[in-house]
Amino acid sequence: MPVGVPKIPEYEFEEEAGFEDSESEDGYQNEDESEDEYEYTDTEGKLTWVDLPNLLYEERILFLTRKINNELSNQLLGLMTYLSIEDETTDLTFFINSLGGWVKSGLAIYDMMQAVPPDVNTIGGGIVASMASLILAGGENSKRIAFPHARIMIHQPVASFSELETGDLSMEINAVTKMRKTITKEYAKKTGQSVSVIYTDMERDFFMSAQEAQVYGIVDSIADEVNKN
Repeated sequence: MPVGVPKIPEYEFEEEAGFEDSESEDGYQNEDESEDEYEYTDTEGKLTWVDLPNLLYEERILFLTRKINNELSNQLLGLMTYLSIEDETTDLTFFINSLGGWVKSGLAIYDMMQAVPPDVNTIGGGIVASMASLILAGGENSKRIAFPHARIMIHQPVASFSELETGDLSMEINAVTKMRKTITKEYAKKTGQSVSVIYTDMERDFFMSAQEAQVYGIVDSIADEVNKN
């Protein structure tokens, strides 16, 4: 089944109050009407569908809802670039519900968010963990929102050393250490927390509620508060 929603016909309703019954007074259906009169079909007689993701992209709404990897990163980079060229004044909106993923791919998304001319609004829901939490914090200041029951988690970068030789292990440790310093500085820049506080909190999985993330500086407001205002 295609992803999206089926197209529906645009009925032309009559101006009179009430509608004409499709059946005659005798209880028989009119001969010139059929059950599938308003069925949308293409040239091959198949039902056509509205492509929901593309419709959302046209509204400048992007989604980060799975593991961050090179493929997803490149897709989002391309979308942000295209939408910025199309209109550099209208905000982009990023919905995030992700456990995180690859650090370098996540940093590519984060850097692009800072580089494009439009402001990027970020909205976190469900679980926003690891690199996804940095992307949530990377939205435009005052335009970062969390849903009331969202959970946000930060931690230090993780690498697998089990299959590395001694020389490669040393290089990998140095690379991870540099990435941790980079990520710590970006969290500090976006949250207003000191580097030492961020560094300490990232030692372990540090979970926050939406309200705690707001106090911490990862988001600026909670969704229900925005609606009330």
